[in-house]
Amino acid sequence: MANTMTGRVLLIGNVEEIPSKSGGEPFKKRVVVLNCTHSNFGEVYENYPSFEFSGKHVDDPADFAVGEIVTISFALQGTKYQKSANDPVKYFNTISGYKIEKYQRGGQTQQQAPPPPQPQGVQSPAPQPGKDDDLPF
Repeated sequence: MANTMTGRVLLIGNVEEIPSKSGGEPFKKRVVVLNCTHSNFGEVYENYPSFEFSGKHVDDPADFAVGEIVTISFALQGTKYQKSANDPVKYFNTISGYKIEKYQRGGQTQQQAPPPPQPQGVQSPAPQPGKDDDLPF
């Protein structure tokens, strides 16, 4: 199952270039922040997740603007870091976006098949005029 979040674009950062230590191509990344704030029974829950687009996906957010409602597909990545053997181990998380698309209410549009025909019930005979029935009500 893919991880996705839908929200209003709050920020599309500029492309950042981080020089390579080996002298190769620089690493490129861009940050996109969504406003996913919601309310539940009068309580407001603020939520502003930040997604990092990098590599071949760095230009994907360029087609979108602040204020648009989008859905971002992402991968959650964790990194372990220890400066030296005597230092404590630290853990960092990165939310890596790999797809951004305009939100479509109700999911993707698909052609729907027409509803199946309703079975026809047995029709009762029409009442005959002048014939009284003997029901007490």
